[in-house]
Amino acid sequence: MPRLFLFFIFALAAAAQTPAPHADEPAQPSPAPTRSEEAPPAGAFDAGRFSVTVTESAGQTPTTGTLEETVYRTRNFVKSADTLNLLPGVTLQRVGPRNERGVYVRGFDFRQVPLYMDGIPVYVPYDGYVDLDRFLTLDVSEIQVAKGFTSPLYGPNALGGAINMITKAPTKKLNLDLGTGYASGRQVNGFVNAGSRFRRFWLQGGFAWLSSGTFPLSGAFPLTPLQPDFNRRNAYQTDSKGRIRFAWTPNSRDQYAFTYAKQNGEKGNPPYAGGDPSVRPRYWQWPQWDKESFYFIGNKSIRETGNLRVRLYYDRFDNLIRAYDNANYNSQNLGSSFNSPYDDDTYGTTTDFGVKAGSRQDVRVSFYFKDDTHREGNLGEPLRAFRDQTYSFGLQDTIRLAARTSAILGFSADHLDTRNAQNLVAGQVTPFPLARVWAYNPQAGIFHAITDSSKLHFTFARKTRLPTVKDRYSYRMGQAIPNPGLQPERSDNFEAGYTQLLGARTFVEAALFRSNISQSTQRFYLQPNLYQLRNLGEANYLGGEFGLRTNLNSALQLTTHYTYLSRRNHSMPSVIMLDTPRHKTYATLAYRIHARASLFADHTYEGGRWNSNDAGRVQRAPSFAATGIGGSVRFLRDAELQAGVNNLFDRNYYLVQGYPEAGRNVYVNLRYRF
Repeated sequence: MPRLFLFFIFALAAAAQTPAPHADEPAQPSPAPTRSEEAPPAGAFDAGRFSVTVTESAGQTPTTGTLEETVYRTRNFVKSADTLNLLPGVTLQRVGPRNERGVYVRGFDFRQVPLYMDGIPVYVPYDGYVDLDRFLTLDVSEIQVAKGFTSPLYGPNALGGAINMITKAPTKKLNLDLGTGYASGRQVNGFVNAGSRFRRFWLQGGFAWLSSGTFPLSGAFPLTPLQPDFNRRNAYQTDSKGRIRFAWTPNSRDQYAFTYAKQNGEKGNPPYAGGDPSVRPRYWQWPQWDKESFYFIGNKSIRETGNLRVRLYYDRFDNLIRAYDNANYNSQNLGSSFNSPYDDDTYGTTTDFGVKAGSRQDVRVSFYFKDDTHREGNLGEPLRAFRDQTYSFGLQDTIRLAARTSAILGFSADHLDTRNAQNLVAGQVTPFPLARVWAYNPQAGIFHAITDSSKLHFTFARKTRLPTVKDRYSYRMGQAIPNPGLQPERSDNFEAGYTQLLGARTFVEAALFRSNISQSTQRFYLQPNLYQLRNLGEANYLGGEFGLRTNLNSALQLTTHYTYLSRRNHSMPSVIMLDTPRHKTYATLAYRIHARASLFADHTYEGGRWNSNDAGRVQRAPSFAATGIGGSVRFLRDAELQAGVNNLFDRNYYLVQGYPEAGRNVYVNLRYRF
């Protein structure tokens, strides 16, 4: 099978003709510092970015990793989790019992690294999590990942960084990008993105969907009673989302855009498929994972040196979990079965104002407000409501100290005000104690250009994460006692980084980082099988990243990076820090046969990841390596055929014991754009 598919890919390349380059594509590979192999089909929604302005002559080294659309499109990564895994310092997180995926950024999980869409927070109000597999990238033009040194403009809870997904915007009178694809596991996806830009306004709309019935397991996977074949049981998913945006641009500096977005999802929850007899399998399904968003973003210039940016949003999240008695998913008679709906909504604003103070200084102040309401109650129970209001006040001062040196100073004050929290006692709704907490976050960075091609930076950032509703008030299915007085987690993040351009073809970058974590939430056991979350945790994360991008010749480009991460729990040294690998390496080799045909191969290695299965048994996951290959060819000027194989050698591996990852799988896509 792999040989046949590899032959098919090379046949595609051989069949291509050699006309002039596509209008939006360079005639040869771009220099090594460029992140993508070709120009994107449309622009990014610039107002959705969080920008940090530094005069170019100051030589700032960016502390934000950026992924452009062509990088993850080339590799057929249509889910956000797979896409983010391409960056150094970022590793996948598998929440097996909930069939969710997130990421760790330098050891910080998804509650500590919030997700934004065009600068709008989109994480679930109840627990701060979001399932990245529900967010498709088919309408996303660019993804920014800030690590450690995160601008105060993001607002609160960026303990270890922040992720911002930036959607598309048109660049001409008509941008059209549409396609469809098929992959193993009966997976079908499709999308259409269309935009039109005029002198005073522009329109952008899109729709995307993905549906699959299962995913294939490796032929080396040992079958179990709950997983008796090589098609993963209860692993179906269906996701769709639509977005429409209207923007008014009265002049070259001002823009006002309104966006409506709607996404619907449903998924199965594959049962535990390991060999530990003490694990009690869950038979869960999620018939509803829906989200609806309205948001407005306005940029207004003020005289020649000022700028005001306002984001207003309203967001609804509806979710339903069904827990069944058995693997047939047709009975709910046992005490462990339930139907649990969530009904959450959020509204708020992030507003920032910037002004140039002379020729050497840029100052921005920001205000963040978010009002979250969470409603829950299993069917047949009284409905309970929880409401939090979050405020953040930020200041960022960017100063050019000398021709080659700049500094960024920042500060934010975050406030959590609990307005409502309801308990259920003996069938009656009663109030929980309310909470009000403050957190303060100073930060500073210095950036220096040693030469025109070598740059150095040092940064410090104290960051905090406010406790969520689930942290403070959840009984966690009878295993925990709520703690309304839980305080914010805190991390002091340090980084030293260096970049070097070697000639015109090679770019290298390296960073060393350390995070000292205090007051993190840990389980304090009151008795066996009963705990309370308390601010007991003291830990440090230490690591380094190294990356290289180079054009080996005019047609061959190599990109590779390595991440080392060590996490130590000082408050409980016997407790192993879970779910992040100590070593991660990624490499990709792209070969452009000519203007319309290209091939690539990539390779990922992970080693040193510990995890805990559903019974609480801690064990080390085996190291693994996965290889993928693919290719694409353009024809009829604006059409493209793409095909590839993931996990080419059919490795059997897992991130969480009992929840195997996909074995060898293939895909074919057809795309048309102009």
